[in-house]
Amino acid sequence: MLTFKLTLAYDGTAFHGWQRQPGRRTVQGELERSLARVLGVEEVTVAGAGRTDAGVHARGQVASFRSETTLPARAFPPLLARELPRDVRALHAEEAPESFHARHSARARRYAYRLLAAPDVLRERHAWAPPRLPPLAALRAAAVPLLGTHDCSAFQAAGSSPAEPVCRIHRAQWRECEAGALFDVVADHFLYHMVRNVVGTALVAAESPAPERHMQTVLESRDRSRGGITAPPEGLSLERVYYDGEELS
Repeated sequence: MLTFKLTLAYDGTAFHGWQRQPGRRTVQGELERSLARVLGVEEVTVAGAGRTDAGVHARGQVASFRSETTLPARAFPPLLARELPRDVRALHAEEAPESFHARHSARARRYAYRLLAAPDVLRERHAWAPPRLPPLAALRAAAVPLLGTHDCSAFQAAGSSPAEPVCRIHRAQWRECEAGALFDVVADHFLYHMVRNVVGTALVAAESPAPERHMQTVLESRDRSRGGITAPPEGLSLERVYYDGEELS
């Protein structure tokens, strides 16, 4: 019985998220069905590093599974290319230690959120055009208080399942990108809707007289009602998952 690690990319627009759900099209469901056909078995159970929501994309999702197959790891990407739908792609496969688990072994994750300066019909599947895009300098100032270890309850979706609210945020940066701005964030773990709520709060903070102080006040309040809106899912992408021995680049 071997353990395999897959790196995946997908357009989340037509999926009800990562996690398998009866009667709904999900990334995990499509991957498990495709792997079962490749392996010639009835079913395969796949674990994912990030349970992305409906409409959320990935460039570096990681999945793991175990199999008694004699296929080498390098065979999985081309074989899966024949089975997976067009909006999912296996980028890389490798054999992993027996103890490896895509979610439990992860030490950090990197997400990106893309904002558009103006509506753009060709980009709106993968980015959000807010009513107004604040100046980049103001967005950068609003991100300063996020770095470090904090109770991030102010950015957790109301009514979500209880989770450890203390997160260590290694990176929280805004930069200019084509047609708008991109928020790049790395943390040891994320609360439900956390990145989307941070983005919504940043938009409000950036319009205030003191963006850094505004974000600090929301963060310290631990109160979701003090933050901004939940940014829509289409702008969010899981970019990378980090494991032991990998630098948080």
